Order: sequence, then structure tokens, then C-alpha cells
Amino acid sequence: MSHSQHYVVRIPHLQEGARAEFNAWAAHNGKDYGTPEEADHRFAVWAANVQRQASTLAAANSAAAAEVPVNGLADISLEEFKAGYLGQVSRRNAEALSAGKKKEGPYKYENIVPPAHVDWREKDIVGPIKNQHVGGAPCGCCWAFATIGVTECIVALATGKPISLSEQQLIDCDKGAPWYDLGCEGGDFEGGVDYIIENGGIDTEEDYPYLAHDDKCIRKKEGHAPKVSALDGFGHVPPQNETAIAQAVSQHPVAVAVCCGDYIDNWHAYTGGIFEIPGVDIPGGCTDPLDHAVVIVGYGTTEEGQDYWIIKNSWGITWGEEGFFKVRRNVGAPLAAFGLATQPGYPIKKGVNSASDPIRSDIWGQESPILVATATS
Repeated sequence: MSHSQHYVVRIPHLQEGARAEFNAWAAHNGKDYGTPEEADHRFAVWAANVQRQASTLAAANSAAAAEVPVNGLADISLEEFKAGYLGQVSRRNAEALSAGKKKEGPYKYENIVPPAHVDWREKDIVGPIKNQHVGGAPCGCCWAFATIGVTECIVALATGKPISLSEQQLIDCDKGAPWYDLGCEGGDFEGGVDYIIENGGIDTEEDYPYLAHDDKCIRKKEGHAPKVSALDGFGHVPPQNETAIAQAVSQHPVAVAVCCGDYIDNWHAYTGGIFEIPGVDIPGGCTDPLDHAVVIVGYGTTEEGQDYWIIKNSWGITWGEEGFFKVRRNVGAPLAAFGLATQPGYPIKKGVNSASDPIRSDIWGQESPILVATATS
């Protein structure tokens, strides 16, 4: 569902017949509430959200206030959104997460000149958009979806075949030492990758399906994951460096943590385009808390010269640009938009991005990354 395909509420219609607009929006998004009482409740939440969104648009641009594009999450409250759609707890027990790890050498991609445009969706290695809030209780497990999302990309690059892997296995089994993740109560994608390494891979979505709540780990499935999903390590991208992120993204997608923080309402209501916060020059350049985890799958520049990142989310296809979103790139602030340059990283898999693998310089045709000679004094 693109930006233009979101249901557009006309404010005069909202004022004259809000329930009819809600019913049309619900049909557009395939909503089925089960009982009249639940439908009434969701209508009340939806109406409050849309009115608030219209007021925000009117404050920023009165000409835009007559029509409001409304995404598929408008029937949940901000409280429900915070509880069920976030969940990155960054650097939890950082000393424990880093204990015993070998010191990393120079940044593998430091001599790459990134191409002007990268979009891994064009290469058929980015898995489908998933939804971390499908039934069940609220589950703050974006960290698991980011772990699996970037791992699916790395595995597809290694095999040439897309694969859907299990977030639920991480939620159920990736707890306690040495990973320190907490299922639906939050976690960190680096810990998730560490679990996959220790487990020798991760089950497929079909074999260990998503439940949207914490459940007991099915221990008999551990150690029996498809070998193709095995990982060999975790690579850190130098923080506070958008060029370094672009260098890595030219080779494969990268997981990042972002902060929704004070702008949670804007995240909730986003329908497409480059994500801007009215009145804020650099959107969300914050570090505390980093409360959401996502996967950068590309970047580009608009015809007007605005650089942007292309990011895969885990809130379903009725949010944003069919589940993806864009934020400004090269904003001139170390932490980047929404703090995304704070702790970028990626799974390491032999045959894709291990230290012994050559840098791939022919992926993007004439705009392919170019290795440049390291300057010597």
C-alpha cells in the first residue's frame, strides 16, 4: 500500500458523518472487530487519532488540513502503540554482550565509495513485511523482527533464495545469559544475532510460527534449525557516521536502533514520503531511549536533492509505504535522524560478508561501490 493508497479522510466528512468515514476506512484496511462493542471502541479511538492528526497538519500547513491520509494503525491508541509496536532495549547489559568477543579490526568497508542509489528490494533479497502485533497481547519485540529481518537478507544473499525465519523462537528462547533479551518486554538485535550463532541457525517461520506473545521455548527445536540460516558473527558499523552506514548498506542491509520518543504520535500516523517532524530541523536526533529496531535496506536522493534512507519496519503493510519508510540522510548531526547512527550492525555469514570475502563491486552496475586506495603518509 503506497502513500497514495492510504484511505483519505476529508475533514468535512469527518465532521458530518464520522462513523461512515470510519466504516469506509475499516473496509479499506480489511478490519473485522468481531463484536459491535469492539467496533464502537475502535471507532472512538480512531476518531480521536484522526482529529489529532488533522490538527497537527493544520498547524503545519492549513492547505493540507482538508484531507488527511490515514494509515491502518489509526484504530489503536498511543498507549497500545507504545506497548505493542516498539521493544528495542539497546545495550542491555552491554558488558555482558561484549564479554569474550574478539576485538574487531579495521572497518571492513572503510575504503568503499558508496554508489548514489541502493535498494536491496530490487535484488529480491528483502523478505516480506511482517507485523509484530497480530493478535495476542501487546508484544514489544521489534528487536526480534529486526534480527530476523536482517538475517533473512544475509541468508538470501548467500543462497540466492528468500527465506522466512522465526521471530517467535527468539522471543521464547533468547533469554538469560549470555543474550539478556526479554521476549515481548524488549531486547537488542545484537543479542538476537548472538543467539542464532550459538543455536547454529534459527527455525523457519513455518516450523516455529509467530504468536505475538511470550511462550515456552520449544527446546527440541533448538539446534535443528536449517543450516542455511547459520551465522558466523556480528559486525559493527562505526557509530555516528552516516557514510559508514552507506558503505555497509552498499554490500547488504544493516540493522539499526531508532528513538520514537517524543515523536511517537508522528510515528503512529506516518503514511509515506520522507518522514519529517513539523518544526524540527533534524528529526529525533536522540539517543535515550533507543526504543525501536528496524533494517536499512537502501538509500537514495530525491530529484530536489534530499538524501534519504529506505527502512524496513515490522508494523504491517498498512503503515507507511507498504510497511517501509524513509527518513532524511546526511543531516549533518552525528547521531543522524532518530538516532539511527548510534549502534548500526549486521550479521556476519561466510560467503557474504566475512573478513575473508572480497568486497563486491559489481552489484549496482555503473554505480557500483569502488574501492579506493588507502592514503599513506
